[in-house]
Amino acid sequence: PSPAVAKLSSAFIGIMRSLHCERGQPLHLLPSSQHPLLPLPIDTVADTSSHVPLAPSEIQKTFLESGITRIAFIRHGNTSPASNDFERTLTELGRSQSRAAGASYGIDLYPFSNVELCSSAPRCVETANLFLGSAAETMQQDDVGDYAMPKLSLQEQMYDGTMQPEGSRLFAKIGYAPIRSYLENENLDDVEAARIVLGNYARSSLDIMVGATTKERRHNASTDTDIGRTLLFLAHAVYLPSAALCLAAALDCYNGMDLILDTNTKEAEGYCIDIDKEKSLLCRPKI
Repeated sequence: PSPAVAKLSSAFIGIMRSLHCERGQPLHLLPSSQHPLLPLPIDTVADTSSHVPLAPSEIQKTFLESGITRIAFIRHGNTSPASNDFERTLTELGRSQSRAAGASYGIDLYPFSNVELCSSAPRCVETANLFLGSAAETMQQDDVGDYAMPKLSLQEQMYDGTMQPEGSRLFAKIGYAPIRSYLENENLDDVEAARIVLGNYARSSLDIMVGATTKERRHNASTDTDIGRTLLFLAHAVYLPSAALCLAAALDCYNGMDLILDTNTKEAEGYCIDIDKEKSLLCRPKI
């Protein structure tokens, strides 16, 4: 990763270390305000003591200089079964959910960044296109003004098939549930497995988000960056909150963590993290 991303990852690991979470310690014994979230296993990461941690204010600056003030983490819509999990596609219900999301909270998230981040899985790509198209159509009908349709940046790393319905013992045991169910578990082996898988996904997601803001900053070098834009992150149920928690931790924003930890992310819904440290749920109308 770039030096900026390396610093950001180092800062995240430093924050996790500062919580004094010893490997194997039951997570429920820690105060909610000092929840370890998704630390990478400490004994598997390189020594970062030689790095100066990046202050949360500097992390904010990384996003704000690119004109991004919000990051929206959105789950794909309802899907049909498939022999290969990656190939699952949206049902008609899933398409309706995606359109409803774009026509509702999608309007509140506008304007969007020039490029949005999306898992390369077909169900996420279709959700993103329907979401953005519905938002554009609604704004045009309401005569809100010019609508700039962003491009999708498809990211293979944003799909991880380790925990999915047909191929994961841990997922089969817990299923679609709030991420706290994976991180606070009586079986410490299960907790460690979740921390490794979701922790690695979280760090990779942070890398992707920072890379996107760097490109956005270059694109907006000669334009007004005072207009707050939303960076979309469209991905998968259990993994989505891990990415959101990682960004919140990097921003040193622990207030409101329970909102992400305790929410079972519904289809075509998710979370929004404001760089000013506010968190909110993204809820569409019921279908």
